[in-house]
Amino acid sequence: MPRKRPGALRAAPDRTPVWLCEPGRISSLSLATSAAIRRVEYAHEDYEVYPGVTSAALLRYRLFLARPGRILWPSLARCSCPGCSLDDVTHVRDALAEVLALLPARPRAELSRLVTRLDRRLLRRTLPSPHSASDPWRSRAWWRMRLYDGEVDPP
Repeated sequence: MPRKRPGALRAAPDRTPVWLCEPGRISSLSLATSAAIRRVEYAHEDYEVYPGVTSAALLRYRLFLARPGRILWPSLARCSCPGCSLDDVTHVRDALAEVLALLPARPRAELSRLVTRLDRRLLRRTLPSPHSASDPWRSRAWWRMRLYDGEVDPP
């Protein structure tokens, strides 16, 4: 049986998918769910979904909820690029909702349980906006109907 020459073996493309090359797992999620999330992040080319967005969004969500004080005030992001826009907790929640919509059933259920716990804390520690009923852009998601810090009418 003929064998491949060493040069042909070295020239063979790496067959390992990119999403499997990243080590570890996302905090508080299983390895299978982390792999499914990485697969979705690499497969979709949306503004909200890009490689690493889920772990960054979960970290920012937890950091926002860990702030001291009884009432939390979301603030607008100063820059609209994908990384900087995660400074706004409502954009963080939008990104997590987008990833949840793209995941298969089991990983979606596991991530959804984690996000639901964080959502309960967000709902409890932020105030509803009295103008949310009249603003059509906020009516699509409950996390968009919260009062912002120092903003009368956020864009």
